[in-house]
Amino acid sequence: MNFDKQPEVHVAIFGFMTSFIWEFLQMPFFDVGQATYWERTLGCTQASFGDAGILLVAYSLVSLLKRNRYWMFDPKIWMLGVYLGTGLTITLVIEIFATKVPRDWDWGWRYSDLMPVIPFVDVGLIPIVMWIVIPSITLWFARRQPQVDRKDP
Repeated sequence: MNFDKQPEVHVAIFGFMTSFIWEFLQMPFFDVGQATYWERTLGCTQASFGDAGILLVAYSLVSLLKRNRYWMFDPKIWMLGVYLGTGLTITLVIEIFATKVPRDWDWGWRYSDLMPVIPFVDVGLIPIVMWIVIPSITLWFARRQPQVDRKDP
């Protein structure tokens, strides 16, 4: 098995890299309090690993439903819907929980006054938009990488 040519590896790598950029760009929309630059960098890094994990879960779910790990090369609307919908659902749940936990939990976050908030769910719009943009860009990059074979063994 050529590990570096597996679709999940490409999704994880490009998912992490694109999420890392997004995490930094969205920082003004979050209240980081007195966090140092190093603490902010660590926070963005941790969030990017989490984002890559969510992308892998979403990609793998479609792979299981389609019974083909290479679905990204011929995606149907329902596959993209499941892929994006899974990430959006996980993000929505995490955002609701993370913005409500007590500050002394050493986990969670708060939005700054710049964050547009979706009414009724009190979730920031930027993290939701992320789960349309980043997964789409990730698939675009991943599709352009060398693959061993586009059929499951």
